[in-house]
Amino acid sequence: MAWQQISASVCKSSQPMSLSRLHDIGLLLNPELNKYRLNYARSTAVAETAGWWEDPAISADVKHIREADVTNRGVGLSLTLPVTGLPSLAEKVAECYKEADYKTMLSKERAYLVELDTLRYRVMSTHAKLHLMQDRVRRLSEEQESAQRMHELGEMEFADFQVICRRLNDGQKELQEMEQTHLDEHLQLLKLLGLHPDMRSVELSGHLPENIPAAVAAPTEAQLLKHPALQAAMAAHDTSEAELQREIRKQYPEISVGPGFEHDDGNSKIGLGIGMSLPLWNRNKEGIAQAAAERDIKEYDAVQVWRDLMLQSVSLADMQKLLLKHCLAEQERVSHLAAAEKKQEELYAIGETKLPAVADARQEAYLRRMNYIDCMTKLLTTQVELQYLNPEYIAK
Repeated sequence: MAWQQISASVCKSSQPMSLSRLHDIGLLLNPELNKYRLNYARSTAVAETAGWWEDPAISADVKHIREADVTNRGVGLSLTLPVTGLPSLAEKVAECYKEADYKTMLSKERAYLVELDTLRYRVMSTHAKLHLMQDRVRRLSEEQESAQRMHELGEMEFADFQVICRRLNDGQKELQEMEQTHLDEHLQLLKLLGLHPDMRSVELSGHLPENIPAAVAAPTEAQLLKHPALQAAMAAHDTSEAELQREIRKQYPEISVGPGFEHDDGNSKIGLGIGMSLPLWNRNKEGIAQAAAERDIKEYDAVQVWRDLMLQSVSLADMQKLLLKHCLAEQERVSHLAAAEKKQEELYAIGETKLPAVADARQEAYLRRMNYIDCMTKLLTTQVELQYLNPEYIAK
Protein backbone atom coordinates (compact mmCIF):
# COMPACT_ATOMS: atom_id res chain seq x y z
CA MET A 1 0.00 0.00 0.00
CA ALA A 2 1.21 3.48 -0.89
CA TRP A 3 0.92 4.89 2.64
CA GLN A 4 3.08 2.11 4.06
CA GLN A 5 5.67 2.43 1.28
CA ILE A 6 5.97 6.21 1.66
CA SER A 7 6.28 5.92 5.44
CA ALA A 8 8.97 3.26 5.08
CA SER A 9 10.89 5.35 2.57
CA VAL A 10 11.04 8.45 4.80
CA CYS A 11 11.93 6.35 7.87
CA LYS A 12 14.43 4.05 6.17
CA SER A 13 17.22 5.22 8.44
CA SER A 14 17.41 3.42 11.79
CA GLN A 15 18.90 6.51 13.43
CA PRO A 16 16.71 8.51 15.85
CA MET A 17 14.98 11.46 14.20
CA SER A 18 16.37 14.94 14.63
CA LEU A 19 14.19 18.03 14.88
CA SER A 20 14.76 19.00 11.24
CA ARG A 21 13.92 15.45 10.13
CA LEU A 22 10.68 15.54 12.12
CA HIS A 23 9.76 18.82 10.45
CA ASP A 24 10.49 17.46 6.97
CA ILE A 25 8.38 14.35 7.47
CA GLY A 26 5.54 16.12 9.25
CA LEU A 27 5.21 18.93 6.74
CA LEU A 28 5.20 16.35 3.96
CA LEU A 29 2.78 13.73 5.34
CA ASN A 30 0.49 15.37 7.89
CA PRO A 31 -3.06 14.84 6.52
CA GLU A 32 -4.50 18.10 7.86
CA LEU A 33 -1.78 20.17 6.22
CA ASN A 34 -2.26 18.33 2.94
CA LYS A 35 -5.96 19.15 3.12
CA TYR A 36 -5.15 22.87 3.31
CA ARG A 37 -2.73 22.45 0.41
CA LEU A 38 -5.54 20.93 -1.63
CA ASN A 39 -7.71 23.92 -0.79
CA TYR A 40 -4.96 26.19 -2.06
CA ALA A 41 -4.58 24.11 -5.23
CA ARG A 42 -8.32 24.38 -5.80
CA SER A 43 -8.40 28.17 -5.40
CA THR A 44 -5.35 28.44 -7.65
CA ALA A 45 -7.11 26.49 -10.39
CA VAL A 46 -10.22 28.64 -9.99
CA ALA A 47 -8.18 31.84 -10.18
CA GLU A 48 -6.64 30.71 -13.45
CA THR A 49 -10.04 30.27 -15.09
CA ALA A 50 -12.05 33.11 -13.50
CA GLY A 51 -13.32 36.23 -15.29
CA TRP A 52 -14.83 34.76 -18.47
CA TRP A 53 -17.73 36.49 -20.19
CA GLU A 54 -21.14 34.88 -20.12
CA ASP A 55 -21.79 32.45 -22.96
CA PRO A 56 -23.72 33.92 -25.91
CA ALA A 57 -27.28 32.80 -26.42
CA ILE A 58 -28.78 31.78 -29.76
CA SER A 59 -32.45 31.59 -30.65
CA ALA A 60 -34.36 30.49 -33.76
CA ASP A 61 -37.99 30.60 -34.76
CA VAL A 62 -40.07 29.35 -37.65
CA LYS A 63 -43.53 30.67 -38.57
CA HIS A 64 -45.78 29.19 -41.24
CA ILE A 65 -48.64 31.26 -42.63
CA ARG A 66 -51.19 28.65 -43.71
CA GLU A 67 -53.42 30.91 -45.84
CA ALA A 68 -50.50 32.19 -47.91
CA ASP A 69 -48.46 29.01 -47.64
CA VAL A 70 -45.45 31.09 -46.57
CA THR A 71 -42.80 30.09 -44.03
CA ASN A 72 -40.88 32.80 -42.22
CA ARG A 73 -37.66 32.00 -40.43
CA GLY A 74 -35.41 33.88 -38.05
CA VAL A 75 -32.15 33.36 -36.19
CA GLY A 76 -30.85 35.62 -33.42
CA LEU A 77 -27.67 35.82 -31.36
CA SER A 78 -27.43 37.55 -27.96
CA LEU A 79 -24.18 38.57 -26.29
CA THR A 80 -24.03 40.20 -22.85
CA LEU A 81 -21.48 43.03 -22.65
CA PRO A 82 -19.66 43.18 -19.27
CA VAL A 83 -20.19 46.92 -18.86
CA THR A 84 -20.58 46.41 -15.08
CA GLY A 85 -17.07 44.91 -14.86
CA LEU A 86 -18.28 41.69 -13.26
CA PRO A 87 -15.73 39.46 -15.03
CA SER A 88 -12.82 41.54 -13.75
CA LEU A 89 -14.37 41.51 -10.29
CA ALA A 90 -14.68 37.73 -10.53
CA GLU A 91 -10.93 37.57 -11.25
CA LYS A 92 -10.24 39.79 -8.24
CA VAL A 93 -12.41 37.65 -5.96
CA ALA A 94 -10.75 34.46 -7.17
CA GLU A 95 -7.30 35.94 -6.56
CA CYS A 96 -8.38 36.97 -3.06
CA TYR A 97 -9.54 33.43 -2.30
CA LYS A 98 -6.24 32.13 -3.62
CA GLU A 99 -4.27 34.53 -1.42
CA ALA A 100 -6.43 33.73 1.63
CA ASP A 101 -5.97 29.98 1.16
CA TYR A 102 -2.23 30.43 0.75
CA LYS A 103 -1.87 32.44 3.94
CA THR A 104 -4.16 30.06 5.80
CA MET A 105 -1.93 27.21 4.69
CA LEU A 106 1.15 29.03 6.03
CA SER A 107 -0.65 29.74 9.30
CA LYS A 108 -1.63 26.09 9.73
CA GLU A 109 1.92 24.95 8.98
CA ARG A 110 3.28 27.23 11.70
CA ALA A 111 0.66 26.07 14.21
CA TYR A 112 1.56 22.50 13.30
CA LEU A 113 5.25 23.08 14.03
CA VAL A 114 4.32 24.44 17.46
CA GLU A 115 2.32 21.30 18.19
CA LEU A 116 5.07 19.02 16.89
CA ASP A 117 7.90 20.72 18.80
CA THR A 118 5.81 20.75 21.98
CA LEU A 119 5.07 17.03 21.66
CA ARG A 120 8.77 16.38 21.03
CA TYR A 121 9.71 17.96 24.36
CA ARG A 122 6.96 16.03 26.12
CA VAL A 123 8.35 12.78 24.70
CA MET A 124 11.85 13.75 25.86
CA SER A 125 10.46 14.49 29.31
CA THR A 126 8.75 11.11 29.41
CA HIS A 127 11.98 9.39 28.41
CA ALA A 128 13.88 11.15 31.20
CA LYS A 129 11.21 10.25 33.75
CA LEU A 130 11.15 6.64 32.62
CA HIS A 131 14.90 6.26 33.12
CA LEU A 132 14.66 7.93 36.52
CA MET A 133 11.71 5.75 37.55
CA GLN A 134 13.36 2.54 36.39
CA ASP A 135 16.45 3.31 38.46
CA ARG A 136 14.28 4.25 41.41
CA VAL A 137 12.17 1.07 41.27
CA ARG A 138 15.33 -1.02 41.06
CA ARG A 139 16.72 0.78 44.13
CA LEU A 140 13.39 0.42 45.97
CA SER A 141 13.40 -3.30 45.25
CA GLU A 142 16.86 -3.58 46.78
CA GLU A 143 15.72 -1.54 49.77
CA GLN A 144 12.74 -3.82 50.32
CA GLU A 145 14.90 -6.93 50.24
CA SER A 146 17.27 -5.43 52.82
CA ALA A 147 14.37 -4.16 54.93
CA GLN A 148 12.68 -7.54 54.91
CA ARG A 149 15.82 -9.26 56.19
CA MET A 150 16.28 -6.63 58.86
CA HIS A 151 12.63 -6.85 59.92
CA GLU A 152 12.83 -10.63 60.19
CA LEU A 153 15.91 -10.24 62.39
CA GLY A 154 14.12 -7.68 64.54
CA GLU A 155 16.42 -4.83 63.52
CA MET A 156 13.68 -2.75 61.87
CA GLU A 157 10.26 -1.78 63.13
CA PHE A 158 7.23 -2.94 61.20
CA ALA A 159 6.10 0.66 60.46
CA ASP A 160 9.42 1.49 58.77
CA PHE A 161 9.25 -1.76 56.81
CA GLN A 162 5.72 -0.89 55.63
CA VAL A 163 6.84 2.54 54.44
CA ILE A 164 9.53 0.97 52.26
CA CYS A 165 7.08 -1.62 50.88
CA ARG A 166 4.51 1.08 50.11
CA ARG A 167 7.10 3.16 48.27
CA LEU A 168 7.97 0.18 46.09
CA ASN A 169 4.33 -0.46 45.26
CA ASP A 170 3.74 3.22 44.49
CA GLY A 171 6.89 3.35 42.38
CA GLN A 172 5.87 0.30 40.36
CA LYS A 173 2.40 1.80 39.78
CA GLU A 174 3.86 5.14 38.68
CA LEU A 175 6.26 3.35 36.35
CA GLN A 176 3.38 1.48 34.71
CA GLU A 177 1.46 4.73 34.24
CA MET A 178 4.52 6.39 32.75
CA GLU A 179 4.99 3.48 30.33
CA GLN A 180 1.37 3.98 29.22
CA THR A 181 2.04 7.69 28.77
CA HIS A 182 5.15 6.88 26.75
CA LEU A 183 3.16 4.61 24.43
CA ASP A 184 0.36 7.14 24.07
CA GLU A 185 2.77 9.97 23.21
CA HIS A 186 4.53 7.83 20.60
CA LEU A 187 1.18 7.05 18.99
CA GLN A 188 0.34 10.76 19.05
CA LEU A 189 3.66 11.49 17.37
CA LEU A 190 2.97 8.85 14.73
CA LYS A 191 -0.43 10.36 13.97
CA LEU A 192 0.93 13.90 13.94
CA LEU A 193 3.65 12.94 11.48
CA GLY A 194 1.16 11.12 9.26
CA LEU A 195 3.15 7.88 9.33
CA HIS A 196 1.88 4.33 8.91
CA PRO A 197 1.40 2.35 12.18
CA ASP A 198 4.28 0.08 11.18
CA MET A 199 6.61 3.01 11.97
CA ARG A 200 5.50 3.19 15.64
CA SER A 201 8.98 2.19 16.83
CA VAL A 202 10.41 5.52 15.62
CA GLU A 203 12.60 7.24 18.22
CA LEU A 204 13.71 10.84 18.70
CA SER A 205 17.22 12.14 19.01
CA GLY A 206 18.25 14.60 21.68
CA HIS A 207 17.29 15.01 25.31
CA LEU A 208 16.22 17.71 27.72
CA PRO A 209 18.91 20.37 28.22
CA GLU A 210 21.08 19.98 31.32
CA ASN A 211 21.15 23.72 31.97
CA ILE A 212 18.23 26.11 32.20
CA PRO A 213 17.80 27.82 28.80
CA ALA A 214 18.00 31.58 28.46
CA ALA A 215 14.82 33.62 28.23
CA VAL A 216 13.20 34.02 24.82
CA ALA A 217 12.28 37.55 23.77
CA ALA A 218 8.58 38.18 23.24
CA PRO A 219 7.64 39.51 19.78
CA THR A 220 6.86 43.19 19.39
CA GLU A 221 3.54 44.53 18.15
CA ALA A 222 5.10 45.25 14.77
CA GLN A 223 6.28 41.66 14.52
CA LEU A 224 2.87 40.29 15.52
CA LEU A 225 1.32 42.19 12.62
CA LYS A 226 3.26 39.86 10.32
CA HIS A 227 2.13 36.69 12.08
CA PRO A 228 0.68 34.16 9.58
CA ALA A 229 -2.54 33.76 11.59
CA LEU A 230 -3.24 37.50 11.43
CA GLN A 231 -2.21 37.67 7.78
CA ALA A 232 -4.65 34.87 7.00
CA ALA A 233 -7.46 36.63 8.87
CA MET A 234 -6.76 39.88 7.02
CA ALA A 235 -6.71 38.05 3.69
CA ALA A 236 -10.11 36.54 4.53
CA HIS A 237 -11.39 40.06 5.25
CA ASP A 238 -10.05 41.31 1.91
CA THR A 239 -11.86 38.44 0.21
CA SER A 240 -15.14 39.36 1.86
CA GLU A 241 -14.63 42.98 0.80
CA ALA A 242 -14.16 41.88 -2.82
CA GLU A 243 -17.27 39.72 -2.59
CA LEU A 244 -19.25 42.74 -1.35
CA GLN A 245 -18.01 44.84 -4.28
CA ARG A 246 -19.13 42.13 -6.68
CA GLU A 247 -22.59 41.92 -5.09
CA ILE A 248 -22.98 45.70 -5.26
CA ARG A 249 -21.98 45.70 -8.93
CA LYS A 250 -24.66 43.11 -9.68
CA GLN A 251 -27.39 45.68 -8.99
CA TYR A 252 -26.50 47.65 -12.12
CA PRO A 253 -28.15 46.81 -15.44
CA GLU A 254 -26.50 44.59 -18.00
CA ILE A 255 -26.49 45.42 -21.69
CA SER A 256 -26.76 42.78 -24.37
CA VAL A 257 -26.42 43.09 -28.12
CA GLY A 258 -27.20 40.59 -30.79
CA PRO A 259 -27.31 40.43 -34.58
CA GLY A 260 -30.32 38.74 -36.13
CA PHE A 261 -31.38 37.26 -39.49
CA GLU A 262 -34.98 36.93 -40.69
CA HIS A 263 -36.59 35.58 -43.82
CA ASP A 264 -40.00 37.26 -44.03
CA ASP A 265 -42.34 37.10 -47.03
CA GLY A 266 -39.50 36.07 -49.27
CA ASN A 267 -37.30 38.90 -48.10
CA SER A 268 -34.07 38.37 -46.11
CA LYS A 269 -33.47 40.85 -43.31
CA ILE A 270 -30.46 41.44 -41.11
CA GLY A 271 -30.78 43.49 -37.92
CA LEU A 272 -29.07 44.37 -34.67
CA GLY A 273 -30.84 44.22 -31.33
CA ILE A 274 -29.92 45.87 -28.04
CA GLY A 275 -31.31 44.81 -24.66
CA MET A 276 -30.97 45.97 -21.10
CA SER A 277 -31.95 44.39 -17.80
CA LEU A 278 -34.13 46.50 -15.51
CA PRO A 279 -33.29 45.86 -11.83
CA LEU A 280 -36.17 48.01 -10.60
CA TRP A 281 -37.13 46.27 -7.34
CA ASN A 282 -34.66 43.64 -6.22
CA ARG A 283 -31.35 45.35 -7.04
CA ASN A 284 -29.59 42.33 -5.44
CA LYS A 285 -30.45 43.55 -1.97
CA GLU A 286 -30.26 40.07 -0.45
CA GLY A 287 -26.81 39.34 -1.87
CA ILE A 288 -25.48 42.73 -0.76
CA ALA A 289 -26.84 42.27 2.77
CA GLN A 290 -25.26 38.82 3.08
CA ALA A 291 -21.91 40.01 1.72
CA ALA A 292 -21.87 43.06 4.00
CA ALA A 293 -22.63 40.91 7.04
CA GLU A 294 -19.89 38.45 6.04
CA ARG A 295 -17.41 41.31 5.69
CA ASP A 296 -18.28 42.56 9.18
CA ILE A 297 -17.76 39.05 10.58
CA LYS A 298 -14.36 38.71 8.91
CA GLU A 299 -13.35 42.14 10.19
CA TYR A 300 -14.34 41.10 13.71
CA ASP A 301 -12.41 37.83 13.33
CA ALA A 302 -9.27 39.68 12.26
CA VAL A 303 -9.48 42.02 15.25
CA GLN A 304 -9.96 39.06 17.59
CA VAL A 305 -6.95 37.26 16.12
CA TRP A 306 -4.86 40.36 16.75
CA ARG A 307 -6.09 40.61 20.34
CA ASP A 308 -5.51 36.91 20.93
CA LEU A 309 -1.95 37.19 19.63
CA MET A 310 -1.27 40.16 21.90
CA LEU A 311 -2.73 38.38 24.91
CA GLN A 312 -0.86 35.19 24.08
CA SER A 313 2.43 37.06 23.78
CA VAL A 314 2.04 38.77 27.15
CA SER A 315 0.78 35.61 28.86
CA LEU A 316 3.60 33.46 27.54
CA ALA A 317 6.22 36.07 28.45
CA ASP A 318 4.89 36.25 32.01
CA MET A 319 4.67 32.45 32.24
CA GLN A 320 8.24 32.12 30.99
CA LYS A 321 9.44 34.55 33.65
CA LEU A 322 7.66 32.58 36.37
CA LEU A 323 8.87 29.20 35.10
CA LEU A 324 12.47 30.42 34.92
CA LYS A 325 12.17 31.40 38.57
CA HIS A 326 10.70 28.01 39.45
CA CYS A 327 13.36 26.12 37.51
CA LEU A 328 16.14 27.98 39.28
CA ALA A 329 14.54 27.22 42.64
CA GLU A 330 14.03 23.57 41.76
CA GLN A 331 17.60 23.28 40.52
CA GLU A 332 18.86 24.59 43.84
CA ARG A 333 16.66 22.15 45.76
CA VAL A 334 17.85 19.25 43.60
CA SER A 335 21.46 20.17 44.30
CA HIS A 336 20.81 20.50 48.03
CA LEU A 337 18.95 17.18 48.31
CA ALA A 338 21.52 15.39 46.14
CA ALA A 339 24.19 16.51 48.59
CA ALA A 340 22.05 15.35 51.50
CA GLU A 341 21.49 12.00 49.80
CA LYS A 342 25.22 11.57 49.23
CA LYS A 343 25.91 12.36 52.87
CA GLN A 344 23.36 9.79 54.04
CA GLU A 345 24.83 7.20 51.68
CA GLU A 346 28.29 7.76 53.17
CA LEU A 347 26.97 7.50 56.73
CA TYR A 348 25.03 4.36 55.85
CA ALA A 349 28.12 2.78 54.29
CA ILE A 350 30.05 3.13 57.57
CA GLY A 351 27.07 2.13 59.74
CA GLU A 352 26.42 5.61 61.19
CA THR A 353 22.79 5.72 60.06
CA LYS A 354 20.02 3.23 59.36
CA LEU A 355 18.22 2.18 56.20
CA PRO A 356 14.99 4.19 56.82
CA ALA A 357 16.99 7.43 57.01
CA VAL A 358 18.92 6.83 53.79
CA ALA A 359 15.71 5.60 52.08
CA ASP A 360 13.98 8.87 53.01
CA ALA A 361 16.89 10.87 51.58
CA ARG A 362 16.77 8.89 48.35
CA GLN A 363 13.02 9.40 48.04
CA GLU A 364 13.21 13.14 48.62
CA ALA A 365 16.00 13.53 46.05
CA TYR A 366 14.06 11.42 43.54
CA LEU A 367 10.83 13.42 43.93
CA ARG A 368 12.71 16.69 43.55
CA ARG A 369 14.38 15.47 40.34
CA MET A 370 10.95 14.54 38.96
CA ASN A 371 9.60 17.97 39.83
CA TYR A 372 12.57 19.60 38.13
CA ILE A 373 11.88 17.65 34.90
CA ASP A 374 8.23 18.77 34.98
CA CYS A 375 9.23 22.38 35.52
CA MET A 376 11.85 22.25 32.76
CA THR A 377 9.34 20.70 30.33
CA LYS A 378 6.78 23.44 31.00
CA LEU A 379 9.46 26.07 30.43
CA LEU A 380 10.61 24.53 27.14
CA THR A 381 7.08 24.13 25.75
CA THR A 382 6.26 27.70 26.76
CA GLN A 383 9.36 28.94 24.96
CA VAL A 384 8.38 26.98 21.85
CA GLU A 385 5.06 28.84 21.69
CA LEU A 386 6.76 32.15 22.38
CA GLN A 387 9.37 31.60 19.68
CA TYR A 388 6.83 30.73 17.00
CA LEU A 389 4.82 33.85 17.78
CA ASN A 390 7.68 35.73 16.15
CA PRO A 391 7.08 35.32 12.37
CA GLU A 392 10.81 35.70 11.77
CA TYR A 393 11.69 32.68 13.86
CA ILE A 394 12.89 29.59 12.01
CA ALA A 395 13.50 26.35 13.90
CA LYS A 396 16.99 24.91 13.54
